[in-house]
Amino acid sequence: MKREDHSKVWDRVYSGDRSFFGEEPSAFSRMCYDLMKKSNMKKVLELGCGHGRDCVFFASRGIEVETFDYSKVAVKIVTTHARRSGLRINAMVLDAKKGLPYPDATFDAAYSHMFFSMHFTVKELKFLFSEVKRVLKANGFHFFSVRSRKDRFYGKGKKIDDNVYDVSGFVLRFFAKEEIMDFMQGFKIIRIMEGEEEPASLYLIFSKKS
Repeated sequence: MKREDHSKVWDRVYSGDRSFFGEEPSAFSRMCYDLMKKSNMKKVLELGCGHGRDCVFFASRGIEVETFDYSKVAVKIVTTHARRSGLRINAMVLDAKKGLPYPDATFDAAYSHMFFSMHFTVKELKFLFSEVKRVLKANGFHFFSVRSRKDRFYGKGKKIDDNVYDVSGFVLRFFAKEEIMDFMQGFKIIRIMEGEEEPASLYLIFSKKS
């Protein structure tokens, strides 16, 4: 499958199921929110919002959220929900590989849940991490989760690249713990945890712009 076709995959997913990942916020977002609250964060960037369960959770607790997704259908779901609920969420359709359209030092934190496990090359991932660093304020937080190689789908399906597999039409990258460090230039890791969110086995990374 060509890479440009994956937005269509997610459009079909969200057209068929507007709450594909469930209605409740992820456990990871709840953990991150506790730190956001303690640090009095006001403005957060979510990379890859999907149908919005986590950005809605943050916004419902008074945080202003800027977010984006590859899927036009997903962004429409989020935008409609935010408008009807009066939540401060600005969502746009964006191919993040082309860069993040925000000024330097805009956000108190960046958050993503499995976004970096999508179909990115190593070069693109390094660029994305540099972009996240750029748009974070001094000492801003970077919270993200990725699929680990302990995941039950690792090595399954069609191999696309090293540690990247097409699993039933979803192209996924799986990370080793030490590999995560390769992308963390300019960040100080606070903690890396292992976690589970059916059906994924994850690394949960809590870091800070250094």
